[in-house]
Amino acid sequence: MTADGGRVRPQDLLHVEARRVDPGAEVLAVSGEVDLLSAGILETAIAAALGRGPAVLVIDLTGVSFLASVGMTVLLKAHRDVGDTTRLRVVTPERSTVGRALKLTGLNGALAVVGTLAEALPDR
Repeated sequence: MTADGGRVRPQDLLHVEARRVDPGAEVLAVSGEVDLLSAGILETAIAAALGRGPAVLVIDLTGVSFLASVGMTVLLKAHRDVGDTTRLRVVTPERSTVGRALKLTGLNGALAVVGTLAEALPDR
């Protein structure tokens, strides 16, 4: 609930912008908070991106201020769902809240976490 008595909607907490950066790579720029209420937005965006079959899917979490365990589960599911034809990269600065959480849980290695978008994109 908001201070004025209104309900908080998932889209008020999280925004995901999908963009093709070249024919083989797609970036999901995520901003806001990934929690129980909003994780479905991220999951839906990832599924849609994977449906487009990019060679590289980059999930840019630079704009994420909070990543709950359910968000980590969504990322692990994406890692499992990419298959053999898509490489998954997750972008988050190492010293950010999200970067520290992924490192603390050991997910930074499993998810191929890098610190910048430039590191995540394939050579052009």
